[in-house]
Amino acid sequence: MSCEECADLTTHQFRSAADLVHAVQTAAGEMERGVLRRVEAAQLTDAEREAMQSVFDAGAQTTLLYRFQCTVCGDQFELAGDAESGNGGWTRLEPVVTPSSDAP
Repeated sequence: MSCEECADLTTHQFRSAADLVHAVQTAAGEMERGVLRRVEAAQLTDAEREAMQSVFDAGAQTTLLYRFQCTVCGDQFELAGDAESGNGGWTRLEPVVTPSSDAP
């Protein structure tokens, strides 16, 4: 559940490269304020590493993908986009539900 600090960071698609730049600037500002922190990418499997290398070999180095977490409530966000076209979006990720140990 979002908190007062990150409530305005809603899911939306970018309409232009300017939207993508604005989202990067907003994320940087929220990190400077201490509201967001960058989440490091998980270790890639061999298959994922090979797929990523294939993307880079095909000339797709303009793709951005960053994940962030609210330092207050823990909500997570993803910023993904293509720097050339501006296609992409800012997404509030669904919380991961873990089964309770009290569950029957």
